Amino acid sequence: MLALGSALVAIGAWSAVAAQPAAADAIVLNATVDCLNVNYSGDTRDWYPLSPSVYGPLSYAEMTAIPATHAWQFTRTLPAGTTSVSGIARCSEGHQYGDYTGSYGTLSIPAGATTVTATWSCSTAPVYPGPWLTNCTAQLVSYS
Repeated sequence: MLALGSALVAIGAWSAVAAQPAAADAIVLNATVDCLNVNYSGDTRDWYPLSPSVYGPLSYAEMTAIPATHAWQFTRTLPAGTTSVSGIARCSEGHQYGDYTGSYGTLSIPAGATTVTATWSCSTAPVYPGPWLTNCTAQLVSYS
């Protein structure tokens, strides 16, 4: 009888542990990247960002175009426990002195977040004597 009681106590303890919610395995990042201004070989119409990279390079196949704003929308899965993510794109191309990326926009991810929605906004400007430099900022839109 003592053995049966011990077994029931052990089963009850195991059930209590098994009922605990599992920690999130990943963080889903839903985001957009947009150029606030552009200069592609002198063409300053609103064009899509080039070579965006948020937690690694983004392929054009994994992004969706937003025609109204000429932004890219994408979803990335980040490892659980990620506390920040950085992103950059290029908003200039075809200049004699070159086109470069400058500062990455870095986003802090709140502890416990499993879904994050964010926006990267990038701007380009000439740097004397002539190369164009794109800098980006990140903004947390929402999280859960």
